[in-house]
Amino acid sequence: MEIIFSEKNATGIITLNRPKALNALNIEMAKEFSDKLQEWDLNDNIKRVLLVGEGNHFCAGGDVKSLFLTKDQNNHKKEFFKIEYKLNYLISQFKKEFLSIWNGVVMGGGVGLSIYGDHRLATDNTKFAMPETSIGFFPDVGGSYFLSNLPKNVGKYIGLTGKLLEVNDLMFLGLATNYFKFDNLQSLKENYVEKGIIAEEKFEIDYNSEVIKNIDLINSLFEGDIFKIFENLKNNQSDFAKKTFETLNKKCPMSLGISTKLINDAKGKSLKECLETEYQLSQNVVYRDDFDNGVNSVLVTKDHNPKWNPSKITEINIEEINKYFESHTEKLYL
Repeated sequence: MEIIFSEKNATGIITLNRPKALNALNIEMAKEFSDKLQEWDLNDNIKRVLLVGEGNHFCAGGDVKSLFLTKDQNNHKKEFFKIEYKLNYLISQFKKEFLSIWNGVVMGGGVGLSIYGDHRLATDNTKFAMPETSIGFFPDVGGSYFLSNLPKNVGKYIGLTGKLLEVNDLMFLGLATNYFKFDNLQSLKENYVEKGIIAEEKFEIDYNSEVIKNIDLINSLFEGDIFKIFENLKNNQSDFAKKTFETLNKKCPMSLGISTKLINDAKGKSLKECLETEYQLSQNVVYRDDFDNGVNSVLVTKDHNPKWNPSKITEINIEEINKYFESHTEKLYL
């Protein structure tokens, strides 16, 4: 079983059970997760939910590799994103307490399964990222919503660069709500399941982290659209700007353009509005060659050398980016 449900002491426990695939979420798991959550929402005997990943990691994201491998079955791409995004919204509307344990890797679709719950618990080995621009896609599962709500353009920085965040930055930015020492996780689970208690562990934020100490610089560098961001980075002589420029030059140019517009436009919008926009966008972007090339290069052959088309930001214009945002398929009707 790739997803396991159990009930104990008024707690519904969900275990993502694909450890060899770092618990990547596939369409069957998302369907079962949705069904069970709706059942528990109506069940008065269930007071809270605990979401964990089997093995050393929480969830490496949605199973986009399967989308590439079944690329001739076009309906799969439509159904996968529809079910996944509806599940993201369902979690946001779930009326009972919802705790996720962010152990190990938490990326993309794994963020979408947890960030809309009440508590996200990070440990010393948590590795959080939205790495979609590396595979010709964009930060989805409501990424436009939660990234646009982070301070000082840091959400755009995270979404475009795929920056790996650890517990310090996650606590500083409020992406994680609680910290717990990895060694004490078993007692934490027992306390939550038995008594509904999350014992708080003190966490001292280190303000010398790369993200925190450069947050004002990030704010100025990541202001505007993708063309302005590249101009800002080129004109800034700091080591941080040079390093960031180098990172962005390896990402999919069209993904960068689309992701920037997506996050800029999301400011002030609801999660429901953001997911509707992302669904329309997904059904344009997944049929681009960049998506197939990116997934193949990063997740299948793992040569990490995708050929993007267009290959540079300078080969894109605003009209091309805007075209991807046109509504063209049925809505999610959240």
